[in-house]
Amino acid sequence: MKFRSTFRPVFLLAGCLAGCLAVTGLIGCAAVDQKIGLNYSRPDQSLVRHSGDIAVSRMPSSPSAKNGNGEWIIGSLNNVHGVHQADLLSDRSPEEWISEALIEELRQAGYSVAFADPLPAAAARGLSITGINNVMTVNKGTFSSDTRLELSFNVEVYLKGDRAKTFTVAAHDDRTVPLSASRKELEKIMLQSLQDAMHKLIPDIITLIDRK
Repeated sequence: MKFRSTFRPVFLLAGCLAGCLAVTGLIGCAAVDQKIGLNYSRPDQSLVRHSGDIAVSRMPSSPSAKNGNGEWIIGSLNNVHGVHQADLLSDRSPEEWISEALIEELRQAGYSVAFADPLPAAAARGLSITGINNVMTVNKGTFSSDTRLELSFNVEVYLKGDRAKTFTVAAHDDRTVPLSASRKELEKIMLQSLQDAMHKLIPDIITLIDRK
């Protein structure tokens, strides 16, 4: 009887822990807002050098939301069932992030680029970024997290005041990451998606504006 009496609390504790783990798997751990940086850098410096002035502007279709602290809400942290638990936040907006990436790419290609709001009607070369959308969703499971990034925007090219062409960019990234995905891992996903988008977009823009 002593043996059973001595170890009964241990068995009960083990049962409680198992129950807690089961509940955690069903509803997910309590989550808190996570802040990530929206940064950009070119993967290489292999572009052929060009010259000339380019004005860049942006016209977000719907401004990104901010929380009470003035931080941009750029995504959602959910439980395993996709129910929102917390927000992904950043100090800068996706609109600013995307437009500055475009400016950086063009400057690295040799152009003299300036941000203009609104786009000057008489600009010989002008680019207007519209339809900007960038949202990351993280669904946290028991042992891993599923991430999904949706990135899309348009670049309208104006030559001597006339719209010459509109390029549409759409990128999707779905992957499974460790449950405790770090800030750097999420930032890497965002960066790679925008780098891939620019890698496809910039050569087409250069071909168009240098031909006219």
